[in-house]
Amino acid sequence: MTTYFFLWRRFFRGFRLILEPNAKAFDTATSLEAEFRRKVRTQGGVYQLLRYYPQLLGPGNRMWIDFLSHKFGRLLLPWLLVALFVVSFFLPWPWRAAAALQAIFYALAVFDGMLPDGWRIKRLTSPVRTFVTLMAAAACAVSIVILPSARLWKLAPQRKN
Repeated sequence: MTTYFFLWRRFFRGFRLILEPNAKAFDTATSLEAEFRRKVRTQGGVYQLLRYYPQLLGPGNRMWIDFLSHKFGRLLLPWLLVALFVVSFFLPWPWRAAAALQAIFYALAVFDGMLPDGWRIKRLTSPVRTFVTLMAAAACAVSIVILPSARLWKLAPQRKN
């Protein structure tokens, strides 16, 4: 188990987790493909965390609201967006435009990949593509629960000294 799981074990034994306000973290820009893989791993880790600590979802958890809104909400959001899109087709006529607006939003994400860099419209399409990609990664994270780990992970080659 990783340090992250160790911290949760301590938390449920009554220890407090304290954030250091002066801690600094630096992140470097990566490609959207690399960010997709990272997001699948991190969101998949939340599924694994829930397997070991299902009490995180219960109100007996001191950080229940924080966990539900910050971690669990990220896992639910892509599925809620899909449900919203499907339900939009069944709304009465004036509200059915919501389905068309959502379709336009997702089309912008697709077209962003086809647009050359430097085009002004990329200021609009690029954030949309990033959002849709990260939602897709959160949806793909469920594979951590469904697929056997041997299909998901490869052993890293060992370096010879």
